[in-house]
Amino acid sequence: MRIVHVLHEFPYPENSGMRCDMGRRLAAFAHLEHSVFAIAWLPREQNPTRSDIAALEAVTDERALIRIGQSTGERLRRIWNMRRHPSFVAARIPPKERREALIEQVRDWRPDLIWLEGAHPCWMALELSRRLNVPLAYRAHNVEHRYLAMQAKLAPNWRKALGIWAGAWRLESRELLLHREAMRVFDISIDDIQYWRARGLENSSWLAPQPDPDIVATAAVKNEDRDIDLLFMGGLSRANNIAGLDWYFNEVHPLVNQRLGPHKLTIAGREPPPSLVKRAAEVGAELIADPRDAAPLFARARVMMNPILHGSGVNIKTVDMLATGRTVVTTTKGARGLPAEVVAELRTADTPEGFADLVVEAVRAARAEAGGADRAALVQRIFGAQAVADALAEVAA
Repeated sequence: MRIVHVLHEFPYPENSGMRCDMGRRLAAFAHLEHSVFAIAWLPREQNPTRSDIAALEAVTDERALIRIGQSTGERLRRIWNMRRHPSFVAARIPPKERREALIEQVRDWRPDLIWLEGAHPCWMALELSRRLNVPLAYRAHNVEHRYLAMQAKLAPNWRKALGIWAGAWRLESRELLLHREAMRVFDISIDDIQYWRARGLENSSWLAPQPDPDIVATAAVKNEDRDIDLLFMGGLSRANNIAGLDWYFNEVHPLVNQRLGPHKLTIAGREPPPSLVKRAAEVGAELIADPRDAAPLFARARVMMNPILHGSGVNIKTVDMLATGRTVVTTTKGARGLPAEVVAELRTADTPEGFADLVVEAVRAARAEAGGADRAALVQRIFGAQAVADALAEVAA
């Protein structure tokens, strides 16, 4: 199959849940021997390295990278487009000359399918589908309008909140349009599928995210080679992750310290704000900013935690943590959107006392070399590349 993969943003390095999900699907398409024409947007602050570009080239046949511009003219065009589109969608509508050239380039490539990642690049994906008469598949990562509303409420200041609200404005109507026009919606979350079905939209299937093979391989690392008692890894610029870590530092960590005594807590992830760096230092946690490769850190960890209190979709970090075979302590929000047999592999609690109890028990067990579980068959069956093959078979039928 010849697939035009319309990406929310440039997917490398894979240092956020969205990028991980997109990058691993690109790898799955390549593994399944499909041809891919990737279209991706570059935020103004993102400058891919040569290795990042090489990673994209390795799994695609053609590529088009579009910069989200910040010149005065481009800002004015974005504001003009916001008459009809949410801010994040408006930012991804290319200038007329650029988009017409891209549409002709894609037409000449003769695709069989347009695969859209997330709602924000929907204008380009819908335009390609309609004008080229090619079916559209939509990968939903969240109920986006609700997710952004939550992020806006958690934003650290009014400017950040206003920018997020501008992205959420009228986004619900775009999501409804995608559910109606897509040949199939492949949702990351079982819970989100139920949300849309309650609104009369039945056009969804669950598509599990794929874990990183390098992270899966860390399950084989021996306990004696692990020196991190407790690890959190996730996007540290995300308001919901910061809120979860604040809850852990303020409510849970003192209980863990009291019951467990000295232990090594490591927090790692993309773009930590100064306030989080300061707070981690205050509680004696190691903070690793912007790690390029997650697998070495997972290989060092005895126990994983995800103390998230807000969110939608599926937490990719929970899936990665499970794939390591280590004990994962999280909240019910951290387990959201996953099937019951996967949730059964997690240890969940929503109170500080309960969360602390699970962490202490898990770390003690791991130190005694009883902290691992063989989940290889489960991970392969539910999260393997076959899930992507099955999804493509649905739209090819």
